[in-house]
Amino acid sequence: MPQARGPKRIVVALDTGSLSRAAIETAARLAIGLRAELEALFVEDVNLRRLAELPFASELGNTSAQHRRFDVAELDRAIGVQARQVRRALEAAARELPLRWSLEIVRGDLIAVILQRTAGADLLVLGRTRRPAYRGAHGEKVMRRLERRVARHPIVALFDGSAAAARVLDAALALERRAHGEVLVAIPASRPEQFTALGGQVDAMLAARGHASIGRVCLPDAGIATIAETAKRQRAGAVLLPVADLARAEHEFEGLVDEIACPVVLIR
Repeated sequence: MPQARGPKRIVVALDTGSLSRAAIETAARLAIGLRAELEALFVEDVNLRRLAELPFASELGNTSAQHRRFDVAELDRAIGVQARQVRRALEAAARELPLRWSLEIVRGDLIAVILQRTAGADLLVLGRTRRPAYRGAHGEKVMRRLERRVARHPIVALFDGSAAAARVLDAALALERRAHGEVLVAIPASRPEQFTALGGQVDAMLAARGHASIGRVCLPDAGIATIAETAKRQRAGAVLLPVADLARAEHEFEGLVDEIACPVVLIR
C-alpha cells in the first residue's frame, strides 16, 4: 500500500481570470491541515497587455452592451484592484488560520510561469478560469456568487493506487477537517475487481487514520473529460488529482478548471 508524505510547499496559481477567493481558501486550508507553507503566484497576463496596447482595442460592457476603449491604463487599474484583492484574501485567511504565506506578482503567461516556478512544489492549486478573462465590477460580483457556491459542495479526490494518490487522500481528509466538508473518492477502474482492490486500499488507509468509511464512485478512466463530467455531476467544490509532474500536469489540465469552475489541486 502506498505511503503518504506530507507536502512542504503548496503553490496557488492565479491569473486575471481566476477564482481567487475559492482557490486561496482551498489552498490555505490545505496548508494548515498539512502543515505546509503557502506560496501565491499572481500572474499578470502578458497577452492581455499586448491586446490593450493595440490602438483599436475595445471591450464590451457587462451591462451596457456598449463597446468602450480598452487601454493599458484601464488594464493596470483593474489588475491593481485584483492584486490587492488577492493580498487581502491571503491576509484574511492568515487572520483566521495560523498560516505562513507569501505573494509574488509576476508578468507573463500562467502556464509558462508555472513551468518555471513549480519545480520544488509538492502541491499546486489552480484557480484559473477563462470566464471572464478581464473583470470589471459586475464580473467580480458574478465570481463571488460562484465562489460561494463552490464552498458548499463535496471534495472529489481521485485515487488510482499510486503514492501520489495516497497523498491526495490525506489532503482531501485535511481539507474535509478544515472546511467541514464531505469527501467523495473517485476510483478509475475498467474492471470490477480493480475497483474492489483500489477500494480496499482506500479502506485500509482510512482505518489507519481512524477515519470512517467515505463515499466512492467508479470511473471508466482517468481522462480529463471523465474527471470533468464527474466533477460537474457531483457539483464538486474542489477536485484533487495525483500527478507525476506538476508543471507538465498544469499544462495538460489547464482546461479542466475552465470546464468545471472550481479549484483543481494537483499533488505529486
